[in-house]
Amino acid sequence: MQVRPREGLQIDGFTLGEKLHTGGFATIWAVTHPDHDLPMVMKVPTILDGYDGPTIVGFEVEQMIMPRLSGPHVPKVIATGGFDVMPYIVTEWIDGGSFLPVFQKAPLPLSDVIEIAARMVAAVADLHRQHVIHLDLKPENFLQRKTGEMVLVDYGLSRHDQLPDLLAEEFTIPMGTYPYIAPEQYLRCRDDPRSDLFAFGAMLFALATGRNPTLHPSTGSAMRKRSYRATSSGGASAPIRVEAIAFASPAYLSSTYFARSAGSSRRYSGTSLLSFWSIEPLSPVEIITTNG
Repeated sequence: MQVRPREGLQIDGFTLGEKLHTGGFATIWAVTHPDHDLPMVMKVPTILDGYDGPTIVGFEVEQMIMPRLSGPHVPKVIATGGFDVMPYIVTEWIDGGSFLPVFQKAPLPLSDVIEIAARMVAAVADLHRQHVIHLDLKPENFLQRKTGEMVLVDYGLSRHDQLPDLLAEEFTIPMGTYPYIAPEQYLRCRDDPRSDLFAFGAMLFALATGRNPTLHPSTGSAMRKRSYRATSSGGASAPIRVEAIAFASPAYLSSTYFARSAGSSRRYSGTSLLSFWSIEPLSPVEIITTNG
């Protein structure tokens, strides 16, 4: 990376304007181009001096996956730039902003949670239909168009089942975001769409209750102990006990299965319920119901 992003920089016909966001791994800039009239943003990875493997590989993953995606639930990719000068991804500017402020107002009325759930699950399902598991779903990675559709961003940890999994090839550490990371991700499982559904369920729990659904351990080793417990014989391991939380929801969501405890294929669902799991084994979680 020979060039650092700055306001006024010109690269491949794009002119950088205002810096819109600084994250842990990248900056987002408003950009213009004489051949493109639509509002656009440029994402540039923040690469530290020396070796910064996770950031570099994660951005390569984004550059591989995002141009293959289409539809209203993903940003339209305009251009990408290589690492020889300055790596970047230019996409359309999603005009509705992040969904994080909505989560900061939780708990929300149940009717609002159901409406939000329907829009979120539409975006996640569309991504899965395109052979991609996001693996880092969280409120700030859901943007919304002014027309109402949810848009998923930040594909640095994602897995496309028809492309090489560069992160699995290069690293052995678990990657994800507390408290949305699924238990199996701590065990370096990156090929199960239900990991996204665990994160989805955790977000809906937070919207409905105003609190995180689990008291996650702070380290990977502690999480692995949480994910498995010794059987009474002291030999093989077994999944921890799980509890379900459910609430009334549109019928077309009823067949969706949410999350799983590591090492288990058991699922929770209901005839007219949107169900998801909590992996906290010490106390039951409340069941939220309505008369609808």
